Amino acid sequence: MDSHAEMIWQRGSARQIMREARKRFEVASQDDLPSAYVALASTHYSLVKRYRGSWPGLVVAAWHVWRAVWNVNCACAVMNGSVSHFSADQVDVITTIWVKTPRWMGGDPVAVISLLNTVLYLNPPPMKPHTRALMLIRLAELETHDDLGDPRNRIEEAEMLIPSIKKEDSEDREQQLVRILFKIGVFYLERHSGIASFTRATDYLDEALSLADRVSKDQAAKIRAYKYVR
Repeated sequence: MDSHAEMIWQRGSARQIMREARKRFEVASQDDLPSAYVALASTHYSLVKRYRGSWPGLVVAAWHVWRAVWNVNCACAVMNGSVSHFSADQVDVITTIWVKTPRWMGGDPVAVISLLNTVLYLNPPPMKPHTRALMLIRLAELETHDDLGDPRNRIEEAEMLIPSIKKEDSEDREQQLVRILFKIGVFYLERHSGIASFTRATDYLDEALSLADRVSKDQAAKIRAYKYVR
């Protein structure tokens, strides 16, 4: 984790974070403009959560969302719709911002479905197992919402990656595993009926909570809220 990422993770000064991000953009854009746009978009989006507590904060959060999606759209415009230039992590940033941003602000879930199908099946870049699993889960969620395709196939494909994720060599392997176990558990609990699906969902949620208690108190609180308030 470099110093800029560490500053974001530890909730450093937003002003300093953005100042550093713009400096990095100026340097990186000279060699790789699309990637520079994606990096700047990621920084804007990383700051959104800290501003949701009050009305003035919501205005700032909306501005960061708008700047995030604007930069993502610029990155894709520079590439004229091609995604072959982007890494798996960059695709994750692009699809996250497009999905989370309202359509009236520039979000585009339809484009996300097309992009995910491309990078998962047609022209896949190198990616870690947890990254592929999260993309599969996101595609399943979108297909469920829009009644497209067979989302269960995507979830089952993500499940098959769990053993590889548990052996993955990455700093945030366990935190990512918590996210994946939780999302798969939620899918089986909310989208399928029957004892088998309920048992499957419960097993995944329990495993996610047990791991989250050790590696991420924030995620543990989120899982408990879902399990016991639902």
